[in-house]
Amino acid sequence: MYPKLTLQQLNALTTAEFHKRFENVIECWPEGAIFCSALLPFKNFDGLITAFQNYISRLPTDSKVKILRLYPDLAGKLLDSKELTDDSTLEHAAAGLDQLSAENREKLTEMNESYKAKFGYPFVVCVREASKYEVILRSVTERIHNTPDQELEIAIGEVKKICRLRILQLVDNL
Repeated sequence: MYPKLTLQQLNALTTAEFHKRFENVIECWPEGAIFCSALLPFKNFDGLITAFQNYISRLPTDSKVKILRLYPDLAGKLLDSKELTDDSTLEHAAAGLDQLSAENREKLTEMNESYKAKFGYPFVVCVREASKYEVILRSVTERIHNTPDQELEIAIGEVKKICRLRILQLVDNL
């Protein structure tokens, strides 16, 4: 992990440095950092967060779906094999998903698979806000009944929450 950036340090980053620092703000989608680097300098950190969130909002539906497909299954195989990104590893741990009982892991895996079969991408939720297995399980159980359009909007909203929290890990927002 990098030390947190001040606003002055953020605005002094070269384009390449900005890309490197913010490349995983949207899971495995460095295009967001590339786009937002063109908006430097930022007046404040809220402007940076808004830039990423507006970038996501303006994407065509097929690109939004591609982004959602880049997120890992919660408590899935990538966690077991330690192949998650550093950000996803921290988020899984913060929600206790790396400590689930076999029974709870199996139930979450079943729900993940049902969700993917219906929508074509993994269940995405901001686990640092959901924070507990029960909340996450209730969320997937409720959201699986949404229409594809409703769910795309909700899932992209969760990506934006994740994006915001990841940015706040990288900047000194004091």
